[in-house]
Amino acid sequence: MTPIPSSIRNTSRPAPTVTRIKRGGLFGTTGLARFAWLIGFSLAGTVVARPVEAQTLPTGGEVVAGQASIATGSKSLTVTQTSDRAAINWQSFSIGKGKSVVFEQPTSSSVALNRVLGTDPSVILGNLSANGKVFLVNANGILFGQTANVNVGGLVASTLNISDADFLAGKNSFAGTSGASVQNDGKITAKGGYVALLGANVGNSGTIKANFGTVVLAGGEAITLDVAGDGLLNVAVDKGAVGALVRNGGLIRADGGKVVMTAQGAGDLLHTAVNNTGIVEARTLQNRGGTILLLGDMKTGTVTVSGELDASAPVGGNGGFVETSAATVNVADSAKVSTFAPGGATGMWLIDPQDYVIGAGGNISGATLSAQLVTTSITISTLPAAGDTTTGNGDIFVNDAVAWTASGVPTTLTMNAFRDVNINAPITATNGNIVACCGRDVNVNAALTTTNGSILLNAGRNVQVFHAITTTDGNIALCAGHDVMIDAAVTLTRGTTIPAQSLGLPVGLTLIAGSDGTGPGVNGGTIVFSALSPPTTVTAAPVSINYNPVSYTTPTDFSTEFVLTEGAAITQRMLLFPTAQKVADGTNAAVLSGFNTNGTSGTPTGVSLVAGPNATATFDSTGEGTGIGVSFSGYTLTGANADQYALASSCCVAGFRTTGTITAAAPAPAPAPAPAPAPAPAPAPAPAPAPAPAPAPAPAPAPAPAPAPAPAPAPAPAPAPAPAPAPAPAPAPAPAPAPAPAPAPAPAPAPA
Repeated sequence: MTPIPSSIRNTSRPAPTVTRIKRGGLFGTTGLARFAWLIGFSLAGTVVARPVEAQTLPTGGEVVAGQASIATGSKSLTVTQTSDRAAINWQSFSIGKGKSVVFEQPTSSSVALNRVLGTDPSVILGNLSANGKVFLVNANGILFGQTANVNVGGLVASTLNISDADFLAGKNSFAGTSGASVQNDGKITAKGGYVALLGANVGNSGTIKANFGTVVLAGGEAITLDVAGDGLLNVAVDKGAVGALVRNGGLIRADGGKVVMTAQGAGDLLHTAVNNTGIVEARTLQNRGGTILLLGDMKTGTVTVSGELDASAPVGGNGGFVETSAATVNVADSAKVSTFAPGGATGMWLIDPQDYVIGAGGNISGATLSAQLVTTSITISTLPAAGDTTTGNGDIFVNDAVAWTASGVPTTLTMNAFRDVNINAPITATNGNIVACCGRDVNVNAALTTTNGSILLNAGRNVQVFHAITTTDGNIALCAGHDVMIDAAVTLTRGTTIPAQSLGLPVGLTLIAGSDGTGPGVNGGTIVFSALSPPTTVTAAPVSINYNPVSYTTPTDFSTEFVLTEGAAITQRMLLFPTAQKVADGTNAAVLSGFNTNGTSGTPTGVSLVAGPNATATFDSTGEGTGIGVSFSGYTLTGANADQYALASSCCVAGFRTTGTITAAAPAPAPAPAPAPAPAPAPAPAPAPAPAPAPAPAPAPAPAPAPAPAPAPAPAPAPAPAPAPAPAPAPAPAPAPAPAPAPAPAPAPAPA
């Protein structure tokens, strides 16, 4: 009986041959129920020591797509497949020790999908063989025991499901939420093919071999496999899994091919891990270089390297490529990484975290880094996770001394930082190069020394040299978007031995300041030699200085800062910054003409900008503004004084830089509002005629005022009733008028 992996072993009880499966262990949260046939236990959780063998052969097979037949014997089961793709549903799929399952398929590219519908995990303790490819899908978990022997054209073992439709269409998309594991403790071989173990929890403690092929260990809830044009398998984790874990403690070999170990997180618990404590080999065979990729989640994932990663070329050809990428990449002192190629070019190891510390308590010790540089060029590249401003700044710190002598072919330590490179401990290379490129500052707080090697320091803002830089038989380049500040001794001695790999730098010492394109003038940066620093010493090598001038009419003289011997000489050039102006048009295309100047810089003379046949220029953005960065290439300088000038360029990024202006397209909005008001008045008059019947109320007021004025004038013509009192008003008005005249005449005669 194959021992259960230690990751699910109950170490609290001394039971060597049986194990109580813990929740969330190898076969997920329902592991006890699903694996009860393999082990014994009581309701109280006490392990019952009784040996129980796994089911010996698959059961309940039903072909649901394609054509295949199933023949079962006492010790073997044979699937004869007659279609290129066939899907079979099983109630269980396990192979006991000494038992065999054989797939006879039309060609090596034929695929048989075996999906388990029952509740038991698959335990492979015997032999599985196929001339084509076999997919085994079981959400309950898959274990290849120590006695398992798999020899196939290709194998996918997955706790994630794949639909029949996708499978038949050749779309290898797997998805599911199973927390069960896929574990190999046996021997799996797929020469020239691929082996892929897929699930939320994937591990190898056995041996997996796929020379000239691909081995994939991938953790997630949705994973897609795709065969590339070179025949190798590509993997994409489309959706992560909570606590995804991928680990190798055994041997994985894909010489002339590729090994991928990757895990992606999901939900609020994004912590994932990719751990290698074993041996991973992808060495060059028949001039096919190998590739090893250990890829963790770039937000909170961790990749741990403590075993061996071998992408060397021991029998010819060039070295391969190794990448270890995650939010955190830790390299143990026991780790061994090699891309050495005694008969060709050394390969590269890329370390790609958010931040990186070389030193005690950091991500790798100085001694371990030094040991790997003997046979491998190493690039450390930091970049914070997309949209993440809290978990990483993109800095690199060298806090431990690093020193190495490359074996045969020169090797290079490259530090590419999103923000700063802080060299706080000495770096010494013999037959090796030192490179630091960053978005902000390179701070040299400890000595840099190379023999038969070169030094390149490039910063988006400042290069600050506070400790000595010394190179013998090599080149030095110090380049800054703003200032190169030299506050220590810089010594370059160029002998008769020139390194085979010297970073492609110009011969001798190169100093470039103001390369971000914001000049000319004091605000654009320049080269600054401290008054307290010793002179820069150059022997038998040229010195090239490209600087941002304060004034084009009064060049700076740097010769007093140097001690030059054995034919060393200085060439100084003032940087020119072509003018770029345009009206906003929604594109970033730029047209260059003339040169930027300011009130104190004066104007460069005897020089013109010429665009070559493939010249290009682009703004960094499309919106309006001033001082917008412009990248351009394919331009040259011509004229009687052209040798006194240079275009602003970085030492780490190809092309030139300047700044320009994009003005707003003011007239464009004016015509747009004109049509808008026109339709508005049109609907307004239309409703007006409808209420026109409102004049109908006019007749209504007419009758009302007619009766009102009639009574008012009636009292005024009261005198008229005097001649008319007799006809009609006599009966009604008679009483009122009669008394009124009667008293009036009476008093009148009395005084008479």
